[in-house]
Amino acid sequence: MDLRSITRVLSRDICYSINEKTIEEIRIRVDRPVILKYPEGKEDVLDHVITQAEILNILQALCNNSIYSYQSQICDGYITLQGGHRVGITGNVAMKDGKIININYVSSLNFRIAREIIGASDEILKEVLVNNEIKNTLIVSKPRLWKNHCFKRFGKKY
Repeated sequence: MDLRSITRVLSRDICYSINEKTIEEIRIRVDRPVILKYPEGKEDVLDHVITQAEILNILQALCNNSIYSYQSQICDGYITLQGGHRVGITGNVAMKDGKIININYVSSLNFRIAREIIGASDEILKEVLVNNEIKNTLIVSKPRLWKNHCFKRFGKKY
């Protein structure tokens, strides 16, 4: 798993604590310690408490020092990084005509780590492919439930 797009923006304190093979999430919140989340709900709470300035520095680095060019993604509430990782953004929202036009005073960043799970689609692929064509399909589940397990549990939804 390639976490360079994430580790390039984080402090050494945080990076040294990350177990790249199993990490699922990094929670960074103003005036709170950094939390590293692992499978089965395991968490590591680091001694490092994040300041508002650090959040802004991380956001600047995520946006390659051009927050304006990422404004559309920021207004969607997340930034997608190389490798498929996503960073959720929370803060005070500025709205115009019912649409988010900016997020001010960013208070937290939530890094969701993308990973390949080999064989995860094997079971559902049998249901989605018909004569080598893909049926129109939408698979939805809560985070960490794996979409194919949700499919088995709740049945077919076409």
